[in-house]
Amino acid sequence: MFLVHDMTQPLNSGTLSFPGTDRAFRVVSVDVGQPDILLSRLEAFDVHAGTHMDAPLHFVPGGRDVASNPLRILPAHVVRIDSAQICPDDVPSDGADCAVLFSTGWEHRAGREDYHRDHPSIGVEAAHRLVDVGVALVGLDTPSCDNVTKTPNCPAHHVLCGAGIPIVEGLVHLGPLIGHPAQIFFVAFPLPFARVEASPVRAVALLPA
Repeated sequence: MFLVHDMTQPLNSGTLSFPGTDRAFRVVSVDVGQPDILLSRLEAFDVHAGTHMDAPLHFVPGGRDVASNPLRILPAHVVRIDSAQICPDDVPSDGADCAVLFSTGWEHRAGREDYHRDHPSIGVEAAHRLVDVGVALVGLDTPSCDNVTKTPNCPAHHVLCGAGIPIVEGLVHLGPLIGHPAQIFFVAFPLPFARVEASPVRAVALLPA
């Protein structure tokens, strides 16, 4: 038995696209001629909004898309970060075949326009360290693993995607998991969009009941 700890931002009409100036979704209701039936349609849909997964295709031409990403339940490490950049020493040495999730505290800005500005990021040396350790997935509570204002060429994305490592960005509710005494498992399943580089996910941690 497991307890399910939700780590997903809610999606609504106020959800913003990167860089925080445009609405990520536009939902319309379709009139089907019967007042007791609701049928909704998305007329705009930003696959990088909210809590989402970047597949390698995002930065690797011909790389794996979200539909091809393996569906896995991964043992997870949750690492607290108190600086503006994640460094190699922040990467757990026992992270092979695990999800490594970084909690920077930025999740408290989710839903605000400043959420997309000047957020913490993964340094390129840390990205290489994640690859060297053999992590299966990287997650964090910021809208991007790169701060595109400081590093517009997105080096962390290039390193991680180039190694075939999916990235889950925009996580929330990481705080209660820091230092948890039991083994945590992480699940983040994207929608199976063929030839698409990203998708919103329902991200959860599974905790022993």
